[in-house]
Amino acid sequence: MKAVLVLVSLITAILTSGCSVTPYPAQTEVQNREDFLYLRGNFTWWDIEEHAKVKQVEGQLYKATVELIADGQPYEFKFADENWSLGANCGYYEKADQLVTLDAKVSANCNAKFEPFRFIPQVTGDYDFFIDFTDESEPKVWIKPAEADLIERLVPSF
Repeated sequence: MKAVLVLVSLITAILTSGCSVTPYPAQTEVQNREDFLYLRGNFTWWDIEEHAKVKQVEGQLYKATVELIADGQPYEFKFADENWSLGANCGYYEKADQLVTLDAKVSANCNAKFEPFRFIPQVTGDYDFFIDFTDESEPKVWIKPAEADLIERLVPSF
């Protein structure tokens, strides 16, 4: 009887230790999310693509720029790492945060499973997608039309 009890305890310990989930990267280790975070959506076929990798703007503010076509259809997107890891899989926080409009900040949940944001561009062009982790417990997401590069602003195209 004692051997059965030990065996059951051992199996229980093995099964419960295999079920634990660790955030990746651990919150204490996060220094620069541009090392692993991407803007992913139906415009990238939900894959990771170098052109959609976030770049650090300042502090814990990051952005990625993508070109979108204004055809009246919503684009779905999330900020996530390569493996959709816990802590690096950022979708909408509440249903009210799902639809993102220009310059309106919404809350993100970086432990999301599905919950993609939605955005419907009114004009075809490049858009900057921002995510701000200043408040780790509730990051903020917003979109702006991309600003032209300094050269393009100083030298008008012909």
